[in-house]
Amino acid sequence: MRDPLCDKKDLIETIEFNQKAILKMKEKIINLKADIENGIQRYPRDNQSIIYGTFKLMFMYGMSTLRAKYSLGNEPDAMINDYLDNITYLENMGEEEIGYIFLLWMVGLGILLEVDKEELKKLAKVIERRKTEDALIDFLLKSCDIGWNHSTTKYEKKNPYEKTAEIIKIALHDKDKEAASKRLEKYMEKEWFKGHYDFEWRNAHKRPGYYGFWSFDTAALAKILGLDDSALKNNNHYPYDLAHYKKGMTFDLSWYSVPKEEEDKEEETVVYGIPGNPELERIIPGKFHSFVNEIINDYKTLPDEEFWKKYNLKEIWFDVEEYKEDNKDKNLLGTIIVFMLVDKDYILQLDYKEELIDYIENIHNYWAKKEVKLISFELDNDQQYYAYVPKDAEVGSLYEVKLTEVEKIEEV
Repeated sequence: MRDPLCDKKDLIETIEFNQKAILKMKEKIINLKADIENGIQRYPRDNQSIIYGTFKLMFMYGMSTLRAKYSLGNEPDAMINDYLDNITYLENMGEEEIGYIFLLWMVGLGILLEVDKEELKKLAKVIERRKTEDALIDFLLKSCDIGWNHSTTKYEKKNPYEKTAEIIKIALHDKDKEAASKRLEKYMEKEWFKGHYDFEWRNAHKRPGYYGFWSFDTAALAKILGLDDSALKNNNHYPYDLAHYKKGMTFDLSWYSVPKEEEDKEEETVVYGIPGNPELERIIPGKFHSFVNEIINDYKTLPDEEFWKKYNLKEIWFDVEEYKEDNKDKNLLGTIIVFMLVDKDYILQLDYKEELIDYIENIHNYWAKKEVKLISFELDNDQQYYAYVPKDAEVGSLYEVKLTEVEKIEEV
């Protein structure tokens, strides 16, 4: 057992169940393809869509099998066929959505297992087709010398993954592998797992179906950079055995240079000012000014139904009549702006059960070199909302939403 928090019996049962379920799903796909050829439609959903969804389900089962096998203590050799099958499932699921973390794990696992580069090229095509914009995936794939040329400074999940740029820079630009190894250790010991609290990983080991969480991508990064990861040998999330499974793969790092930020390009397209309510410019970053101003103007001028559709408010108010009823006094503008800025990653939303201290690093600071303070937005629901604003910003409300300064939070 590599993960002592897992239940051995559960892991074995999970692996066996997944294997049987995947076999049944393969039979289902064969039958569906035969139905397509014969012009038979047995279900309300079209056959091809069902095939795509079935491949996605096979991928998810395959992913849990890989995690379960590694947590159980299986040798990496026993994971290779499952991994290769997963690439096939990814290739055949059409436009079915798949989480970024799973794609990142697949890239990391491919490097650690040292699968044939043709297999990595197949995986890269899937990622390219899905238009994944992520600097860490770019670095891992480009280092494999498989012809991956995409490059971005963006991260699909900033916390914790943008911190890997520091490890890479120290190792390659500063040419200090000892310091990079220490930064790697800090990342895994203090930042990686905590950076996924918003995925409800913190207490996942207390719930059924826990297979372990392994940072395959971090181990792949250490392997590519040639870092000393010995301090992480007993880390519960670092796949040390996989990191040292094979040493035959070669990497090309000749292309690397410190990435230039894309902020200059972004600045050119920013339209500053909120004429609809200039006071809000003190608490809303410039990059969101035009968006917020548009919301204000639309709220005042558009019919309820048109506004509800334009801003996709069905996620909050299931139907337009519910929205109309709540909005009959025209006193929801601040609430709507908060919801929209949560979607833009300016405001952090937490469930009432969650502790702010666990997610404080997820709050983005858009105020450059200004001194900031943390404020909360008090909405009429059971959620918590937080954002950084300039320390000298004295704004007590966002329309009907009261703003309150949050007392200093100490790290634990």
